[in-house]
Amino acid sequence: MLFKQTPGERQLRKMESARSYDKWSDAANAYDHATGNDDWKEFEPTQSYDYRSIRSQLDKIRDLRIRRDLEQLLHTLNEGLHGNIGGIGKPELYNKAMLGTKRLIHQYLEEVCHALNDINQADETIISLERKEEFFARASHCYGRSALLLGGGGTTGFFHAGVIKALFEQGLLPTVIAGSSMGSVLGAIICTHTDDDLADRLETKHLHIALEETAQVVSKFQLIDTSKNINTDTFVAYIEKVIPDLTFLEAYELTGRKFNVTVSGLSPKQAPRLLNAITAPNVYIRSAVQASCAIYGIFPPVTLQAKNAYGEKVAYAPSQQWIDGSFLDDLPTKRLARLYGVNHFIASIINPVFLISGYTPDAEPSFWRSYSRAAARVLKNVTTEALQLSRGYLRVKSPVANMGLYLAYSLLSQDHTADLNISPKRRLANPMKLTQALNSEEIASLTHEGERCAWERLEMVRNCTAISRTLDQIIHDRGWDFS
Repeated sequence: MLFKQTPGERQLRKMESARSYDKWSDAANAYDHATGNDDWKEFEPTQSYDYRSIRSQLDKIRDLRIRRDLEQLLHTLNEGLHGNIGGIGKPELYNKAMLGTKRLIHQYLEEVCHALNDINQADETIISLERKEEFFARASHCYGRSALLLGGGGTTGFFHAGVIKALFEQGLLPTVIAGSSMGSVLGAIICTHTDDDLADRLETKHLHIALEETAQVVSKFQLIDTSKNINTDTFVAYIEKVIPDLTFLEAYELTGRKFNVTVSGLSPKQAPRLLNAITAPNVYIRSAVQASCAIYGIFPPVTLQAKNAYGEKVAYAPSQQWIDGSFLDDLPTKRLARLYGVNHFIASIINPVFLISGYTPDAEPSFWRSYSRAAARVLKNVTTEALQLSRGYLRVKSPVANMGLYLAYSLLSQDHTADLNISPKRRLANPMKLTQALNSEEIASLTHEGERCAWERLEMVRNCTAISRTLDQIIHDRGWDFS
């Protein structure tokens, strides 16, 4: 006997089969209408945010804009422009409906962005250019900005390509990007190509053709292969296919994106480094990516390469070698906050825990989240000490032993402190799949999975970054530099 589908179930099936965000969002919008979520969006009161203060602020700003009282509008924005006001960025506000959240929140953010443009466009006899510059410098500093964090994940890191693609197509890709291990490869691709080239570079055909054209690349991405030695040259050749030979500073000047790579010192005495156009402007991105992917005992450590004063490629800190950046600092949020004024983090995470269990960090009950995080911190410390011993005193050289330690560490290392986490929903029964070569269909599947998971979070990203994006656009158009 066939059961008749409800309107909501039909829309869910359309969402599952959607191949573009427009198709997915149309189905998600229809689902909210069919299931009554539209009523929840229209109903302002809830304990999840301070709806009274948001309504009051919205009415005040709207009234001032209508009356063109720009002096008072400037004063109001000066007093009340800060991130997550009234708790409007809380994840629970985006877990009820499939598309978007309370209409009041959308209205408030739209009105603030209009008000910022009103101030920018105000006649200078009313608000002088000097006052505008002072206001936007202060507003940008106080409000902050977003960063995209790309974790590891081995070859399943092609999931990041889908997340990046979804954000880029909607104009939501942050300019501050950090990556470690496989995340550094994808981060380097987007930070070394202009917007005109980026969409094409993220297509499966380019990601996979580069693999096929690289000699014996399969043996490189098959990290554990007891029948043959790992051929490091193949990985270097792959990097050369997908990442132009640019320094961090050259990449920033080309794209305007601020790329960051985490690397760990081979010696336990070496502090981990965050490489970027500020801390290491002349370091070549390819060598930084290679170091960030160098798992100790499996891939050899890397000596970074840099451009000297004469334009020649030379060793950077030749006495030091570097390995996998996720070893000590997978998601360097504190240093990004200090360098770029970032206070909102979007993380694309591929953790074996999620792949095996289907767990997602934003969905767990608060008690179990706290308990599991506490237990993970203890186990992480134990695993960290084991890794330090393996490369320090014990000098473990077995690829299998080291991969076991790194897999254990990757299960525990990520604290998931990002404001917004995007992770795969598919379960992966065999964690060793993280080390296997992928064909074109598998890369396409992972990329689409990244897109699909990002689509569910795009409206949250759009809202949480609306004001900072407006501020950055105004500052860019004016040619101001507040760095």
